[in-house]
Amino acid sequence: MRLSGSATSALSGVAEMTPPKMSKANRFILDFAGIAKQFTDFYYNQFDADRSQLAPLYRDNSMLTFESAAVAGAGPIVEKLSSLPFAKVKHQVSTLDAQPVEGGGIIILVTGALLVDEEQRPMNYSQCFQLLPDGAGSYFIFNDIFKLVFEDHQRPGEPMLTHYCDSHRYPIAFKEISNDDDRRGVRHEEFQIGVVCIFLCFALGIANMFHLSLIILFSAFCLVSSFIIIFVEIPLLLRICPTSSTFDSFMQRFSTNYMRALIYLVMAAIQWISIAVDVTSLIAAAVLLTITAAFYALAGVKGQAFTGSKTLGGQGVAQMIV
Repeated sequence: MRLSGSATSALSGVAEMTPPKMSKANRFILDFAGIAKQFTDFYYNQFDADRSQLAPLYRDNSMLTFESAAVAGAGPIVEKLSSLPFAKVKHQVSTLDAQPVEGGGIIILVTGALLVDEEQRPMNYSQCFQLLPDGAGSYFIFNDIFKLVFEDHQRPGEPMLTHYCDSHRYPIAFKEISNDDDRRGVRHEEFQIGVVCIFLCFALGIANMFHLSLIILFSAFCLVSSFIIIFVEIPLLLRICPTSSTFDSFMQRFSTNYMRALIYLVMAAIQWISIAVDVTSLIAAAVLLTITAAFYALAGVKGQAFTGSKTLGGQGVAQMIV
């Protein structure tokens, strides 16, 4: 996926800014610094005008981490940005730092403030981009990390940039997506139950494989379900495992709470059907898969997003792999 025409022309214009007698090293510094500045201007102007049109800046192997909510793929990334709980937004960049990356890429770190909807007080934020060349003279966003910056105390003489709401450390407009929101704790439970489903389905699939009946088919599907759940709960594995593009596209469909509830419900239904053949321990998998589907459906109703689990050391499985 390439940058849109206006973005490409903006970035390609950096070459014209280079003085003819400048040293090669200085010219390279000016190039990546100029590209970083022009990209940042274009990105935030487009985000503020219509963030649903940011898809050309990402690719299927791009990844966004928004307030610890990890999303992979251009489509899911734009869906995530478009679903943020505000209609209007205005970014103001305070600092911009960039460094070149081996292979022609650029790392960009931005700090600034933003206003959403009718809020009168801006909120501090930090955002990091990694741009990679697309091979056609332009760049795309490979990594994108966004984080709100909260301040516990206002420094003397400095304006208040953090808006407090009901004694909590998050801005009103970002209440539903901030990691400090207690409502997001339910999402941790879903992930934890999902991890339990992986081990339970794997164990029960093997344990029931020795039945001399149709239960073998259900146990085989239970075993396969454990591997499906691994990719559902840890989508980052799609980027590091040698999977096919067809499989990747299929698994990326389950990046929302409702779609995850659906696939868990389907897997649960198949195990419930196994009771018609024989009552086995597969019923335990059916029960747990059903509970997980219910948790995801509830999270979808509440509009909760993904956050890393602290089950395995505090950072979540996907973050530990990084």
